Amino acid sequence: MKHMMRMAIVSVAAVLVVAACGDDDATTTTAAPAATTTVASATTAPTGTGETEDVSIEGFAFVPQNLTVSVGTTVRWTNADATTHTATAVGGEFNGSMAGGATFEHTFTAPGVVDYVCSIHPTMTGEITVEG
Repeated sequence: MKHMMRMAIVSVAAVLVVAACGDDDATTTTAAPAATTTVASATTAPTGTGETEDVSIEGFAFVPQNLTVSVGTTVRWTNADATTHTATAVGGEFNGSMAGGATFEHTFTAPGVVDYVCSIHPTMTGEITVEG
């Protein structure tokens, strides 16, 4: 009986160690541990160009504020501020939260105009025009 109890304790301890060493990089958000992607399914495999365009978040602004890309392009937002920001599509297409230094990516798969905002600081706005 004591042997079975020791085996159970060792098994539980091993599971806890393995769980603590798990892969935290399962979403498209990287860098700071507080950064998360709230819509992981929003990022899909590119269907067109496979290019990546960058948007910086600096001084409580998206730079560039307006960006034109082709279908299949991935846009990568990088938060250069120390404050947490989001890139949140007004229509719900994506929603990424980024602590300082973190990134969020979304691949645009259909043409159209997507307005987005920092949901924490709603005066921060941007627009992505996706051309087919």
